[in-house]
Parts: sequence; C-alpha cells; structure tokens
Amino acid sequence: MKIINNKNLRAHINEEGAYVESFTFKDKEVFFDKKSLPLGDSYKIRGGMHVCAPNFSDDKLLNELPSHGFGRDERWEVVDYGKDYLKLGLKGLGSYKDIYFEISYKLLEDGLKIRLTIENKGEGSLPIAPAFHPYFATSFEDLSLNSHNIEKEDLPNSIFIDADSMTFSKADMEVQVKGNENIGTFTIWSDFLDDYVCIEPTYNGKSFLADDLEPFYLEKGKTFVQEFDILIKDI
Repeated sequence: MKIINNKNLRAHINEEGAYVESFTFKDKEVFFDKKSLPLGDSYKIRGGMHVCAPNFSDDKLLNELPSHGFGRDERWEVVDYGKDYLKLGLKGLGSYKDIYFEISYKLLEDGLKIRLTIENKGEGSLPIAPAFHPYFATSFEDLSLNSHNIEKEDLPNSIFIDADSMTFSKADMEVQVKGNENIGTFTIWSDFLDDYVCIEPTYNGKSFLADDLEPFYLEKGKTFVQEFDILIKDI
C-alpha cells in the first residue's frame, strides 16, 4: 500500500489492482472507502476507485476478458513514487501480452489527476475501451448532478451520459470529474448496498458489449492516453 498526500488531500493506493482504496479532502471522504459488503449469501467488494482495462463491462468481442478487464485483478509494479504522486506499470496478459499499461496518480492543489497510458509493443492491433470506476461517498438523496436529473428507481441499471466532464454536489463538497483526453461517456450506477454512487469516466461505455459502439483499436507501436481530473471544492 502506498500513501500520497498534500495539505488537503490524501489517497491510499494498493499495488494490487492499482486500486485507490480511500481518497479524502480535508479529512472528508471523497470516495466511499473500499470494503467488503454483504449481498445475499455472499459479499461484494465496493468502494474506492479501480481501473477498467483493457475493457469496460463484459467482453463479447473477444470472449476472453473478465468484466471490467484484468487490470484491477493484477499486481502493478511501482515505476515512480513521491510524496504526492505514484506511477504504476503492468504488462498485459493473453492476447494483450505485448501491451503495457501505466497509471499515474498525482495530487493537485484541489484534486487528483489520473492518467492511464496504454502502449502496444506487439505486431497487431487490439481493441481497448478503458474506464475508471470511482465510488463517490454520498447517499443518493444528497447527490445533485448538475444539468442532469436521474431517478433512484432507474438504478441499479446503469445510466449512460455522453459527456467529457461531469459536475455534481454532495452534502459536503462539489466535485468535477473533468475529462482531459479520451473521456467520452459517463456511467452512473449504484446498487445501494451503502451510501455511494458511482460516476464513472469511460472511453465510450460498453463498446466490448454493445453492437452499436466501437472500441479504440490500438495499432502496433502506438500509445493511447486517457486522462481526467477529480477536482473538489468546499460547499
């Protein structure tokens, strides 16, 4: 586990899955802390923020990738680490064995910058459609999505919004998820096992699953970058 922090912000990041397990602003939860929650006769891991790479959601394109990809299930290597930043790297698996993934987390004065780099070191092209899956700590009743109205009964079915940025308020802060590169669709979701709502920046949603969407095909020798900021203001 690695910790990055500055005057107002702190994040705990696990090399297992490159998983942000907690993220706070002035000691207030931005993310719902990662934990195991009961669901029926079993338990589900919820909270924090994990990467979905190389794919978001289920894979019916290649029929070999787990839902939300393998990135969140593998141990990443520390590439660089300082007081307020962490860079992690991962060599791909299976058909993606020649693909190299790198995630950097960098604390800003008022938020967190996330940058995913995917490099194709192989000979052929491969589809990718990455995303990140943050669980924001809020009840649905305390959440206000600027410019978008959603009903609680419409969840836990995912709601897709075509946008490169999303601003919302919860009880104690305003948050902007600001896409800088290759963010085209946000997914809103919660199963209401606890007080969290997922507002997920994705390349273009479920393009490994939906027939009407196309993933990005990464050619040999090329690099794909996905970057966004999570910016925070007091209310």
